[in-house]
Amino acid sequence: MRFLLWLPCAAALLTAGCRATPPGDPDLTRVDSAGVRLLTSRHAERSLAWRVEEIGLLSAADGTPWRFDRVAPDLVQADRAGRTYVLVGDSVIVRFGRDGRSDRVLGARGPGAGAFLRPASIGTQGDSLVVLDAGKGALVRFGPSLDPLPDRPLAGALLGATWLRFRVGGVWRWAEGVLVGDTISGATLVPDAATLRPHAVGPRLLVAEATGYVVRLFEGPRLLAVLRRDPGTPLGRLDAVALQSDAHMYVRRVPEGDTAAVVDVFGTDGAYRGTWADGALPVALLPNGELLRPRPADDGVGVVIARLRVGR
Repeated sequence: MRFLLWLPCAAALLTAGCRATPPGDPDLTRVDSAGVRLLTSRHAERSLAWRVEEIGLLSAADGTPWRFDRVAPDLVQADRAGRTYVLVGDSVIVRFGRDGRSDRVLGARGPGAGAFLRPASIGTQGDSLVVLDAGKGALVRFGPSLDPLPDRPLAGALLGATWLRFRVGGVWRWAEGVLVGDTISGATLVPDAATLRPHAVGPRLLVAEATGYVVRLFEGPRLLAVLRRDPGTPLGRLDAVALQSDAHMYVRRVPEGDTAAVVDVFGTDGAYRGTWADGALPVALLPNGELLRPRPADDGVGVVIARLRVGR
């Protein structure tokens, strides 16, 4: 079983080795600096023009919508078979099949293998599903058949990590406010990274600066691009980011003088596409193109994850 979703070269126009980015959007300024693309969108604020159709919800086996207390990109992992794994509460992972219905529950509360004390995020390492558990100070691991493996303590280069993402040939580590791209050399990617939580898919990492509207896209330890918006008005405080396997990028921010977050969407060429007004970051993209995005339950009790068909 392989969990990792790779970014297709044809879609990810920013990737070195793919075809050059076409002139395209006249409101996108492109500057290359030492192999890094500096992309500034000058569009004023606008609603995202995508056609979005909700086709269902992640649900229990009987079809009842599953209600979550909290949903974020770091709590959700999709695999190549179209199944979704969601870290629920402080004790279990729920797997949802390709039809969106739950079909398996992993984990328990406790100190042993396959059990959690204070799980913080979910991801993959090769063919294994891993959960960073802050209470244990370890990675809780499940093998390709989803049988529990011995915990891996956060020791050595992983010591103190509050966020980890494994990739082929390396690992990103975030600890004590510093984001590094290689646990052997300790090379710093963003020294003040934030206050903001990075997000990674496959070989790529997206992270926002602590101040200003600056979003950096890395491939492994290499900086690919820096994204900015320049509408001539203050944009507010960046809050979180999300990257999906089709190379679209999402930036959540709280506008100046407001308390409700919105989500800016950037396309595969790094251009600003528009803004979602409700502030919900997508949490996964399935191989069939369905986008998973949380929203409040219809009766206002809890959060559900909607399966969306998106036309761009």
